[in-house]
This record gives sequence, C-alpha cells and structure tokens, in this order.
Amino acid sequence: MIICIDIGNTNIVLGIYKNDELLESFRLQTNIYQTVDEYGVKLRQLIDATNFKSENIEGIIISSVVPQIDRIIEKAFDKYFNKKVMFVGPGVKNGINIRLENPKQLGADILVGAVAAVNKYQCPVIVIDMGTAISICYVNSKKELLGGVILPGIKTSYNALFQRASKLEEVGIERPKNVVGNDTITSLQSGMTYGMASCIDGLVKKIQKEQGESQVVITGGEARFVLDSLESKVIYDENLLLEGLKIIYQKNSK
Repeated sequence: MIICIDIGNTNIVLGIYKNDELLESFRLQTNIYQTVDEYGVKLRQLIDATNFKSENIEGIIISSVVPQIDRIIEKAFDKYFNKKVMFVGPGVKNGINIRLENPKQLGADILVGAVAAVNKYQCPVIVIDMGTAISICYVNSKKELLGGVILPGIKTSYNALFQRASKLEEVGIERPKNVVGNDTITSLQSGMTYGMASCIDGLVKKIQKEQGESQVVITGGEARFVLDSLESKVIYDENLLLEGLKIIYQKNSK
C-alpha cells in the first residue's frame, strides 16, 4: 500500500494505492498553522476510517509547493505512523529530462503532472493544472520538459479583483447560459468560465503553433469550471498528480 500526497496552496490531496489501483482519496485544507499533532490526528483518522491497516503502508511519497508545511507532515507520519516519507525533488528518479535554465526552480506539482501525462498518454503533451495557480507545461516527443506558462487561478485572480473594485461583490464560479451576461453577476461568471477557457484555448493554440501538434491533458480543482467551454480537444484526468506520485515512487523503489 502506497500513500501519495500532493500538498497544494489550497488543498492537500491524499491517495491510497494498492499496486496500480487508487483505492481511496481524501482532500484536506492546507493550513500552515496546524501542528504536527493536529495533522497527525487527522491523517490517522482518515486512514483508520478505511479498511486499510497502517502497518501495511509500504511507502509514502509527497510533492509539495508549500515548504512551510513539509517538515510538519514529515513529523506527523513519523510520530503517528512510524513511517518515513519521500519528497519529490532533486535526485529523485522520474524519467523526464528537465530542459530548463534552472531545473531546481521547477515546482514538484508540475513535474509530477508531467510524469503522469508522459506515462499514461502519448508525447508530445501539454499538461494543464488548474488550482490556486494555473500551470501549463510542455513535454516533447523525447520526454524533455521544455518549460511552460504560469498564471493565476480563477479564484486567485477574481479574489484580487473583488478586493480592489469596491462595487463588485464576490460571486461563486458558475458557467452562465450566455457569454454576454445581462447583469453584474453573470458578467463576472462569464469572465471566470468563458474568459478563462478562452485564455487556455489561446495558449494551447500558441504552444502548438510554436512546438507542433500535441495532446492536451488537464487536471486540477478548477478544471471542472472550464471543461465544457473549451474548444481545444483535451483529456481530463482528475487524479493526474496522484498517478504521477505513484509512478515516481515505483521508479525509486526498484
């Protein structure tokens, strides 16, 4: 049994794998102020609530973009499970040739998504992860990660707008019936959904014009808000990052 954990700015996603099968997945809110014991108790409760015994945990692998919490989670597993964890980072085998000016700057989440896409789908591939930030990376037919694009997520960008524009009240993300909204709420929602979909379509088109035709794989908590509005042909993979973590663990445990 392998536990795969993706620590994001908004949520911590945890998946339990047996061989290649994802048996359970959970989602926790990321909170840098919680203690080792608070996280340890939560993790213990989640895993004990399943039919899996913690003594059957073969290994734990983590990708994180929140360094403030890494040591806390590591200590929680040590104290409450007596298990060591593996972090995705320099020196970890992944099967991808990172062709960046400074490979150490590459986010672990971007790498993990690329690994999963390369192993599950055909290269070349554009990988889009929609969360607090939207990351788009490109991997060519030689499994070389050449770089990508980073932009703010839907909630991130609109929260900034709501804070700066005093007459605009916060609204939920929903796709309105028409692109042209007939009031402030539907106009904002049109921007959130149709606007972001158009942004992604445009970037995909520009990347493919620059690099050549490729598959497009999309994941992340906010992807569901734009899927039906995209004109690009995409593959939606909800558990892409968990799959990438599993693959990386398997590569490093042989």
